[in-house]
Amino acid sequence: MKKQLVSVLLATTMTAGILAGCSGKNTENLEKETVQERVASEAVDSDISWPENPVQIIVGANAGGGIDTAARLIAKYMEQELGQPFVVSNVSGGAGSIAANQVKEAKPDGYTMLVCHEALLTNRISGVTEFDYDAFESGGIPFKVYTTCLLSKKYKTFDELVGAAKNNPGAVKFGTELATNDTAIIAMMENQFEVQYQLVDAGAVSDQIAAMMGDHIDFMKAPVGLVKDYVASGDFNIIAFFNEERNQEYPDVPTMKELGVDFVVDKFFFSAFPKGTDPAIIDKYSEALKHVCENPDFQTDAENVQYAVEYVAPQDTSAYFEECKVRLQEYQDILDSRNQ
Repeated sequence: MKKQLVSVLLATTMTAGILAGCSGKNTENLEKETVQERVASEAVDSDISWPENPVQIIVGANAGGGIDTAARLIAKYMEQELGQPFVVSNVSGGAGSIAANQVKEAKPDGYTMLVCHEALLTNRISGVTEFDYDAFESGGIPFKVYTTCLLSKKYKTFDELVGAAKNNPGAVKFGTELATNDTAIIAMMENQFEVQYQLVDAGAVSDQIAAMMGDHIDFMKAPVGLVKDYVASGDFNIIAFFNEERNQEYPDVPTMKELGVDFVVDKFFFSAFPKGTDPAIIDKYSEALKHVCENPDFQTDAENVQYAVEYVAPQDTSAYFEECKVRLQEYQDILDSRNQ
């Protein structure tokens, strides 16, 4: 089968780059070209003709949120790699469960796939769905997110947020998408500081941003890459990170663990196909995804939204998910005990 068009384009780019290098290219650019050359030389070539038509990526959230951003990055580079459009369709509701069920029930022909995050696991743990990752054929994980933060427009510090809740029990509003593990954060904060917050079902991250800009909620949780412009403009304040260690770009902002709330985010973006999809399609897709993750341009785009490119092959996703479920189950147990 002929190499994909992206191979030709990358090869042309490298030729021009090498000529430019003769006139004094720096080491960093030469290293980048070496990676690009390897990616181009390993471009996916398979006996299977898939994809011959556009592939639909179902996302369980509105445009502009974390999953949507991840899906559109994947779509952009998979199109370059495989030569067919990957079209993102937003199907919001049920913390992603509606979209997941739609893909689960779709024809397993390789032309409908899912990009989702940890809600696939938390929905099962909390009883929203009766399935999780093992209801799908894994296409692999391209991203993990280690930069999730708690932020507010109204409050500048975590102490201010806790103080407001002490003075006005049940009045301070936390925007979330119900049925996600975000609600466990509130349970832990309420237990730790003997306060009470009000949960507001504000939808996905993009909807929560709009709600906070309109003063309909007081604080929320989000990947920092999706809200950094609001932070830079002074509209939002990052008051804590859900990381093991402080974020180097915001060294003065504490972690939730430092503040006494041992909640660390297990966030990933997972690509999956309906059960029964031809293994040759899965292999071709996952190999292409691996190449995409090695593409320096893809890595740069991911870095711009502070997503960590960390490829996990399909055969390794089960072990990773089971590890994540242990921590997520602990959070659900806290939430269940609070509601008893």
